[in-house]
Amino acid sequence: MAFYADATEEISKQFKELGKSYLGYDFGERFSMGLYSKSTSVDRDMTPEEAKNASLEDAANIFMKKVKDWVDFRHSGDWGLVMATSANFYIDYEVAAGVEVPCTEDFPYGNLTSASAMDRGLFRSFNLPIWGSHLAHEWYSYLPHKNPHKMETLKTAMYLKYMTGAKMIINESGNWALQSSLCEDSPMQTMPRATDKLNEKVPNENKPALLKEAEKIFVNIGYRSPVATEYRKIISDFYDYTKANPAPAGQPEATIGIAKGNLDLSSGAPSYNGAIAAAYNIAQYNPNWVPGAPEAGFQILENVIFPRPKMFLPHKNLHFGATPYGQADIVSFVNDNVTSDFLINNYRVLIFSGWNTCSDKQYKVLTEYVKAGGKLCLAIPHLSKDKTRRHDTFTMEDLVNGGDFSELCGLKIKGKGSRFYWATGPTRKPNDMGLVLARRLGIIAAPLADLEFTNPQDCYEFMAVDDEDMRPVIIRCKSGKGEVYFINTWCYPGALNLNNGAGSFADDRGLMDYLYEYVAMQGRGHAWITGDDFEKPDEDCKWIVFSYFPDGGKICFLNLDYDNPRKCVLHYFGDKKFITLQPGEFMQMDAPVLYPFEKYNQR
Repeated sequence: MAFYADATEEISKQFKELGKSYLGYDFGERFSMGLYSKSTSVDRDMTPEEAKNASLEDAANIFMKKVKDWVDFRHSGDWGLVMATSANFYIDYEVAAGVEVPCTEDFPYGNLTSASAMDRGLFRSFNLPIWGSHLAHEWYSYLPHKNPHKMETLKTAMYLKYMTGAKMIINESGNWALQSSLCEDSPMQTMPRATDKLNEKVPNENKPALLKEAEKIFVNIGYRSPVATEYRKIISDFYDYTKANPAPAGQPEATIGIAKGNLDLSSGAPSYNGAIAAAYNIAQYNPNWVPGAPEAGFQILENVIFPRPKMFLPHKNLHFGATPYGQADIVSFVNDNVTSDFLINNYRVLIFSGWNTCSDKQYKVLTEYVKAGGKLCLAIPHLSKDKTRRHDTFTMEDLVNGGDFSELCGLKIKGKGSRFYWATGPTRKPNDMGLVLARRLGIIAAPLADLEFTNPQDCYEFMAVDDEDMRPVIIRCKSGKGEVYFINTWCYPGALNLNNGAGSFADDRGLMDYLYEYVAMQGRGHAWITGDDFEKPDEDCKWIVFSYFPDGGKICFLNLDYDNPRKCVLHYFGDKKFITLQPGEFMQMDAPVLYPFEKYNQR
């Protein structure tokens, strides 16, 4: 594989002669946003008026052209498949621009399970040949070496990628001397330093003395240093495992779809000092381009579907997400390219939480998906056609179909209503979401919509209401063979999760947590896990990564707890099996193979 490489066409056109040994060209982390700053093709500051009306579509097109030009150049030189080792949440725009192999740099990306969901969703929707993982563990695992699980996390990462569908892993560390000094007790921190400033060059006349001093302790960082040797041992052991146990055929079943909306150019997290598309000179004039409620919503959903247990106390777990509801794909609506057939054939539920720019085409796709039996969860702003990030100031005119969602879910928006403060359950008996009357969630202070119900009364169920007038906040709407969980607020779900009311719990679960947990359970596939009540995931399930490979006939488990055994109940094809995983254990077992017609007929 060529990585960050350059060569004349005379040389590059010979690579294909290597046959199956040659994987292609990886441009690494070459591309980033920053589209409207002076260092890019738009070599000027923006005026306040331009910033106010800046278009997400323009930003996406500028970015994709940069990527496409580079991909086309490499293809013209016969470099073969083009790969991206990007650690960004907009790798879908790189794939849409022509990248054929997403190979996410997982540790700086964040949640490795979420990164797998992104790459796997792109693999399915773009019919890619393969997807993989680039593990820069030495640089970005972030744990100090004094944490007893520091090096174990490399092993955990490789098994996690194996069981979530990656067919290629690139390990950045272990083949040479150590490089990183990002944690306070890194062996590199024992080296003498001429300066602590990254941008300050060491004068040539100072280097001989510096190197002479460093040579005395090269044993700490060299090829045969304890850490480098341990890296190679972990990689070698995993390689031996894969030779004896090749990765299961195909991809794991993922019947939950997490929608990454059209024109979502965010980092996937509410980085409040950041800017959408890294367009800081828009954000300085336009607060809508500062990450906010849309990005907070995506993070809420990620924390429900792929929760990160406290594995490394007292240090934070940034990287390892469990799958108490099974694997889920991130379904990118990049370029508005998702079809209803793709959704119908793959996902039992589809959940919107982050940014989305809707369109007439997308509305038709979502309607067809629901009519065919899909379960869709979304809020009013997800049906706005706005392209300028007005995530809480969009108008009726911005709504697709003028706010008439009768065909989708039997609701018609009549206008923006008054604000409500507390959400609660509609009855004194807990409903399916676990909400009960007088258990108040908020203060939310978001406007509701005034609604007209266009279907028969028995098509609706109020799942959450405001505590004063019982106006609907979340409505289950039956439509065709499917249903829509409609969040009736004029703001994104990320602004709805406060939990400071009477009876609030220490775990701080908010309204969206209750909703997403319930919807996720509706998306179970042919195999799933629960606690010993046989109904819901329990605390142990939130420490377990689980996957079922229908093409390979395998079920995989990984215990993220290095210190304690964890248990679950496996439900598969009418059977139940009690599973106990020892600390840190990876387990694989046989399961029925599903053939294509069975997958479709049972969905």
